[in-house]
Amino acid sequence: HSSGSNEALFCLHDASMAVVAAMRAVPVLLLLCVSSANAGTVHSAARVTPLQKVLQLLDDVQVKGKQTKHEEEVEFAEFAQWCDSTRKATTKSIDEAKSQIEQLTADIAKAEADAEQLATEIAELDASVAQAESELEQATAVRNKEHADFSATHTDLSESIDAIERAITVLKSRESDVPQSLLQVSEMAGLPREAKATIEAFLATASDDGLSAPSANAYEFQSGGVVGMLEKLRHKFQDQLSALQKAEMNAKANYEMLAQNLKDNI
Repeated sequence: HSSGSNEALFCLHDASMAVVAAMRAVPVLLLLCVSSANAGTVHSAARVTPLQKVLQLLDDVQVKGKQTKHEEEVEFAEFAQWCDSTRKATTKSIDEAKSQIEQLTADIAKAEADAEQLATEIAELDASVAQAESELEQATAVRNKEHADFSATHTDLSESIDAIERAITVLKSRESDVPQSLLQVSEMAGLPREAKATIEAFLATASDDGLSAPSANAYEFQSGGVVGMLEKLRHKFQDQLSALQKAEMNAKANYEMLAQNLKDNI
C-alpha cells in the first residue's frame, strides 16, 4: 500500500506541475492568440484558435487532476483501512501477549512455590526413609538376637527333656547305667536345687546298698520317688519349651509385620 500511495503522490505532483506550467503559458498563449487574430482574421472561422487549445489543455489537466485525486483518495482510504486493520491486529496480539506473559508469570511463580514445597516434602521423606531404615536395622538386630536366644534355649530344653526321658527309662528298667543317666540330669542347666539334691541322695544310697533283696525294695521305693520327680521336671520343661516356641512364633510374626510396615515407608 505504501508503494501505491507514493505513485499516486508522484502522479498528483506531475499533474500539479502541468497545471502550473499551463497557467504560466496562458499569457503567452493569449498574446499569441491576439497576434494571430489580428494577422489572419479571414481564416479564424475555419480553424481552432490557440485560446481554444489552451482551454482544452486546461480542461484535460483538470480532468486528469480530478482522476488523480480520486485515485489518491481511493489509495489513501485503502491504506487507512490497512493501517486500522494492522493496528487492531497488532493491538490484539500485544494484548494476547501481555495476557500470556501474565499467565506464564503466574505459572512460573506457582511452579517455584510447588518446587519449594516438593523440596521440603522430599527432605521430609528422606528423613522418614532414613529413620525407617534405621528402625528396620535395629529391629532386625533385635530379632536376630531373639532367635539366637530361642535356638539356644530350645536346644537346652530339648536336651534336658531327652535326658530326663532316658533317665526315667533307665530307672524303670534298673539298667546298669542309672548313675550315668542321673548324673547327666543333675548337671543340666536350670535344674531345681531340690531335684539335684534328690538325685544325688538317690545315687549315694544306690551305691552304698548294692542290689540285695531288702536293698532292691528300697531301690524301688527311692527310684519311684525319683521317677515321679523326673516326670514333673519333664512336664515342666515341656511346658517351658511349648511357651518358648509360642513366644518365638509371636516374635517372628511381630517382626515380619514391623519389617513390612517399615519397608513400605522406605
